[in-house]
Amino acid sequence: MRRPQPTLKDIAAELNLSHPTVSRALSGHASISAETKARVREAADRLGYVVNSGARMLKRGHGNVVGLLLPDITNEFYAAVAKKLSDDCSERHQQLILSVSGDDADRELALVRALLEARPTAIVVALTRKPHPETVSLLNTVHCVQFMQTHPGLAGPRVTVRASGGARLAIEHLLSLGHRQIGFVGPTLDYAIGQARMEGVTAAMKDAGLAVDPACVRLGPSDGEFGFDAVLELLALKPRPTALYLSSAPISVAAMRALTREGIAIPAQLSVVVAGVSPWYEAWPGGLTSITLPVRDLAEAASRYVAEAGDGEASEGETVLSFELVARGSTAAIAGNDK
Repeated sequence: MRRPQPTLKDIAAELNLSHPTVSRALSGHASISAETKARVREAADRLGYVVNSGARMLKRGHGNVVGLLLPDITNEFYAAVAKKLSDDCSERHQQLILSVSGDDADRELALVRALLEARPTAIVVALTRKPHPETVSLLNTVHCVQFMQTHPGLAGPRVTVRASGGARLAIEHLLSLGHRQIGFVGPTLDYAIGQARMEGVTAAMKDAGLAVDPACVRLGPSDGEFGFDAVLELLALKPRPTALYLSSAPISVAAMRALTREGIAIPAQLSVVVAGVSPWYEAWPGGLTSITLPVRDLAEAASRYVAEAGDGEASEGETVLSFELVARGSTAAIAGNDK
């Protein structure tokens, strides 16, 4: 037969103390002596007492829970962010609930409803490209930290990057090496990030007195299957591009598989700029030149806004950081270029 969970009354009876005294001792109330707090905590541990989070939520209006809603957890960037937030929540004695939307608006709405049932202190969310209006309305009932993907109708702090900056860095780097026929594989323009990256590519080419060749552009879902096929299509062009900018981590991984299968020598036959942060980018012979995000700084900013919410100091702040280019061996001057 299952033994019932011990209660505050059990601890009070064990120590011959009142129920309110035990409750205040466990919550660290200043009116209770250090000796009594130690006795109560020892008894609670010995009896196997677990705090009734439901009762605490009713008293506070929210629980000691932080929600994290991401589009993808297989992406190394989002995985690193989740790890950082989990560590910080643990240090603050908060519970992190991780949910994955799969970039599906219906699923996102259902997950937001489920998270709100836990009465979270805050929710950190990377929105889908077209969230339902109800999703935005529900998120406006809680302290919400928008992460990377933002929505104009959603209140609360935002943590983002200068969206077109990464694409601009990549194209400027390739142009400096003499490349003019540059292939671009990125997300569709109905994503805000897709629009921003296309703007970055276009602006960099325009500054060099060049126009983007539509034949060298492939836009689609930010996944491996699309990335693999898109690169094969670009390789079939005549003349084919002398350089590629692969603007997401899933696309980058799949594209490198396609290039390996086709026996393309990098950078002798094709210079390549990938996206994201991954240990194998450095392990690739000579390394892969990459456009990276300041992952730790982004995660720390989101964590800081969550901590402010827990302290009752919720803000409407915004943190905007910049992409960085890490030059490695996958990019080189085009044959005959003096630069």
